[in-house]
Amino acid sequence: MNTTHKEPCPHGSENRATENRATNHPRHPSEGPLLLCALLLAVFLGVVLSPIFNQPARAEMVAESDHLVVMTAKGGGSEDIFLVLDNRTEQLTVYTISNQNTLDLVQRLELPDLFQAARAKRLGGN
Repeated sequence: MNTTHKEPCPHGSENRATENRATNHPRHPSEGPLLLCALLLAVFLGVVLSPIFNQPARAEMVAESDHLVVMTAKGGGSEDIFLVLDNRTEQLTVYTISNQNTLDLVQRLELPDLFQAARAKRLGGN
């Protein structure tokens, strides 16, 4: 009869070695520096791209779509102006942008009335 008998390792060291291999992944020597480089790159990109997302509105920011034209302009204080020209209804709507996140309606103008008032003023009327 050929039977193999294994003696248990003292203090269960064989079992612990097997458990360590199963739960702890071997680390590559360059893993730490790579993680540090990735973190530094993410911080660098955040610093570089931050001004792009926090730019104030400028008058050259104009967009057209179908019957709408929208434009931003610098207001008289810390507020920016947001203008919406609706060619279909012939209205100009004026909003202020406070703290780059709050939009408040200032005025809605009817363009025919506005041009008529300007014409009358130019000709010496009220």
